[in-house]
Amino acid sequence: MTNTESQISNLKSQIRELAFLHETSQVLTATLDLDSVLRSLMAQVRDYFRVDAASVALLDEETEELVFRIAVGAASDAVVGMRLASKQGIAGWVIQAGEPALVPDAHTDTRFYSGVDDSTGFRVSTMLVVPIKVEDRVIGVVEAINPALGAFDKDAQRLLLSVADLAAVAIHNADLYERARQAERRYESLFEGSGDPILVLDSGGKVLNLNQRAVEVLKRSRAQVAGAYFCDLLEMPRETCQAVIRRAREGQRPNMEVKIPSSEGIRILEAHLSKIDYGGREVIQWLGHDISERAALERMRKDLTHMIVHDLRNPLSSIMSSLQLIHTAFVERDMTLPVVKLLGIARRSGEKLHQLIDSLLDLDRLEAGETELKETWLEPASLAQEAIEQTQPLVLSRRQDLEVQFSPDLPRVSADSNMILRVLTNLLDNAVKFTRDEGRITFSVEQEGEEILFTVSDTGPGIAPEHHRRVFDRFARLENAENFKGTGLGLAYCKLAVEAHGGRIWVESAVGEGSCFKFTLPLETEGM
Repeated sequence: MTNTESQISNLKSQIRELAFLHETSQVLTATLDLDSVLRSLMAQVRDYFRVDAASVALLDEETEELVFRIAVGAASDAVVGMRLASKQGIAGWVIQAGEPALVPDAHTDTRFYSGVDDSTGFRVSTMLVVPIKVEDRVIGVVEAINPALGAFDKDAQRLLLSVADLAAVAIHNADLYERARQAERRYESLFEGSGDPILVLDSGGKVLNLNQRAVEVLKRSRAQVAGAYFCDLLEMPRETCQAVIRRAREGQRPNMEVKIPSSEGIRILEAHLSKIDYGGREVIQWLGHDISERAALERMRKDLTHMIVHDLRNPLSSIMSSLQLIHTAFVERDMTLPVVKLLGIARRSGEKLHQLIDSLLDLDRLEAGETELKETWLEPASLAQEAIEQTQPLVLSRRQDLEVQFSPDLPRVSADSNMILRVLTNLLDNAVKFTRDEGRITFSVEQEGEEILFTVSDTGPGIAPEHHRRVFDRFARLENAENFKGTGLGLAYCKLAVEAHGGRIWVESAVGEGSCFKFTLPLETEGM
């Protein structure tokens, strides 16, 4: 062969190699599915080198085994999924050395492992194995077996190394893609599973996505919200809203408070805006947190402070005024001032202060389970009659009709008499205060199964069903109770005291139909 012919032959060979590498590189852009990419690469290796089989084995870092991921050609079905120890066979040697192995006769090579041939029934004679490296770390091998020409040369080794490099790129890309997919799935899982409403906005404030909780809070479908302008959606002043979005765009984390109407009333959300990466795109995440209960507690705290100050100030004022007048009478020797009466006012005002403080302390002790019950055997009717006697003056002053219904021969109950008497007087006092002048109150005591049932009914304004539980909370003040001055501690005490005895307390009522408060005490056998 002349020099010119040799150059032409080499040029053709180089062109063929370049064409092969170009074709194999095109595979990388065809799909992100790793198995599809590797299968296409091995099919091209088989066709270009004209081998019986080609395969890719990857290192399982957990088990430190080589796992055949893809195989084409002879016995490919038997090879795929096969596992070898990472130091086993010629492939294991390549993993450990990080160098290619060109093996003319596998069965005379001491590194060869014949177990694969035994399992597949396919005989390996000549093989070329090259490492797949990612950032100088060997993660697998590419194998080409039994070429039609009978042998591999250094050019084949160099070319197969280039294919291994392409396989490394494909594996790296697939790994990055899978990590991104996993991160996206995690985000979507957290996004949809969040108990707080979340909106994803573009840089201009348009809604790109929202989670299920946002759908529930906003009371609108995804179709209605997606694409809507954030500021319009929350009915915020445009200038204020745009300023918040602009701050989030600049990398700040602004907070905002939003009020959203709901069937339960106004829902108050505290929201945070932040800039996040969303599938490779910079967006703004709006994360809301329902603080309605916290806001209600804060209002209750302020109401409580105002109420306690009011309740303390009145008796204190009476005490201070009385003492001032007594002091004046003493200094000026004025015998016309009613000193005894003033001292009585001061004493009663002091008792009122004492009762308020005792009520707060008693509730704390009951809630903490620190109150020791002083139980004795009591006649339910006698205890009820004592409560009536304490309430009777107030009933008479308002010309109300108090109807009493006591079942005869009621069994005795074991209870703390002072505590249960206080429960009964609280319930009767409330009934009197909420019932109009000349209205009717019913008080009954009866046995129901293994319990004694006490019932106090009035013809007052009634309580809406949604407030039935709340009336027993500390400092509970209902909308229709605005004209009733009190601490809001009475029913809370009743509930804790009754439950401390193992009983139950509840209310049956509707707006405009009066209220019926009931509680039970369990019956026990005397002498037990």
